[in-house]
Amino acid sequence: MFAIFAVSGVMAQETAEKPEKLRWQGHITNKFWDNWEVGVGGGASFLDLATKASSKEPGGFFQRLGWNANISATKWFAPIVGVRLQLDGGKFQNYSYDKPVYGEGCFNTPYVFLHGDLMVNLSNWIGGYREDRVYYAVPYAGFGFYSTSFTKKSVGSRNNEYAATFGLLNKFRVCEKIDINLDLRTWLARQADLPVEYSKSGAYAFSFVASVGVSYRFNKRDWDVAHTQAEVDGYVAAIADLDNRLGDANNKLSDANNKINDLNNENDRLKDDLANCLKAKEEAEKQIVAPETVVFFSIDKSNISAYSKATLDNYIATVKDSETKLVVTGYADKETGSAAVNERISKARAEAVGKYLVEKGIAEERIEVKWVGDTEQAFAKPHGAKINRCVVIR
Repeated sequence: MFAIFAVSGVMAQETAEKPEKLRWQGHITNKFWDNWEVGVGGGASFLDLATKASSKEPGGFFQRLGWNANISATKWFAPIVGVRLQLDGGKFQNYSYDKPVYGEGCFNTPYVFLHGDLMVNLSNWIGGYREDRVYYAVPYAGFGFYSTSFTKKSVGSRNNEYAATFGLLNKFRVCEKIDINLDLRTWLARQADLPVEYSKSGAYAFSFVASVGVSYRFNKRDWDVAHTQAEVDGYVAAIADLDNRLGDANNKLSDANNKINDLNNENDRLKDDLANCLKAKEEAEKQIVAPETVVFFSIDKSNISAYSKATLDNYIATVKDSETKLVVTGYADKETGSAAVNERISKARAEAVGKYLVEKGIAEERIEVKWVGDTEQAFAKPHGAKINRCVVIR
């Protein structure tokens, strides 16, 4: 009882310190070769026989104290549920009730007890599973087969019988792999099945064993957290929501890519337009619309005066780098001379201007030279006669 209260106190303290512990139901059962323990131990054994109320047990407590050794293998299926197969061996020491028949000496009776136990990790059950817990209280109950007085040197008759066992295994975690164990247990068997040399009337006999040992934990030693159906549903819903959001994001990305493609196309179009504009600008710069200019001549003359050359030079500087066609037209006034003379003089004037343009660097193919005599007048009156003795460049 003291051990149980102590366990409760330890687990209550752990619960108060770490209330966030996971419950054992929230952990996944493991594979077959996970969460195994093998252990060895040894200690003392004591066989207590049921006697009549008026009968006194022969021998004192320490006189009847024997020894025990054990090996075990334990498999844990969950943080609180496991099974153990244990082989106990040792020696009982008891005195006969019938001294005249069997003498006053102690009967040293060897025994072996093979039993299977159902283990419950009470600490994990009450306090919640924690891998860093130092102390575990593990009550258990089991059933098995025992044999006594099976050697040739054994005193007493040989007996084989079934027995029940129950106890408390106190486990102290040393490290990840090693536990130190204090095992307190008892067997319950029919007293009538014990050797008659020291048995007495009574229905049952109890064997008490206290052993200290060590166990080794191997393969997977901890437990993975499981999820409730509500958690799974929540995860599934969250995944579905993420899928939907991912789909929306992909649609938006597709729309954005389409807009980017449209913008790229528009950018290409604008680049083409800019290139065309630049090209058109270059062409326009080459095709400068040349201003008109007029070269005046004296009556019946076709030579270009110095004043007129100055005017032409200024004009040539303006149109020299252009590719614009220049039309050079010679005129003569109607008031003087005959039509034939005026035809000739207008031609001479036009050719003189055309030749001067070529001499000053204007390409000849840009120049068209023509003359109209007095059939057309460049300027109207009142000074038609004087001002129509000219060449107009358009």
